[in-house]
Amino acid sequence: MNDENSYSVANISGDILAPNLSGIASFKPYKDGTMVEVEISGLPGYNNYGLYQIEINNGSGCMINQSGSFSGITSIYNPTNSIYPFQSGDMPPLFSNNGYAYMKFYTTRFKYYEIEGKLVVIKSNNRKIGCGKIEKYA
Repeated sequence: MNDENSYSVANISGDILAPNLSGIASFKPYKDGTMVEVEISGLPGYNNYGLYQIEINNGSGCMINQSGSFSGITSIYNPTNSIYPFQSGDMPPLFSNNGYAYMKFYTTRFKYYEIEGKLVVIKSNNRKIGCGKIEKYA
């Protein structure tokens, strides 16, 4: 399963409160784990800066309901039943600079193929403002 040409990607979009939010998260095999790279634009924020929680969640998809928020998102990805912030789906926060955020990090909490079909979720004050389904790329 550790094919260097295979990886997973999530195309992320925003809800009604963050309609300009868009970006991509990629999950590539690296050493004994996964290299995660996230690039997001259109993040809402006060004074053009913000701190956003980002995590991998279980769920059926990123559908927008009638109230304009995401439905289909359930619990955080946590196959080892760990506590916060040690759950497999917990990721470092996004730091927005004028609505743009970029980060890259290495983790051994999951392999890229274990999270295919899961959801990348961005939160602001516990509201889910961004979502994208993780799909196999190659």
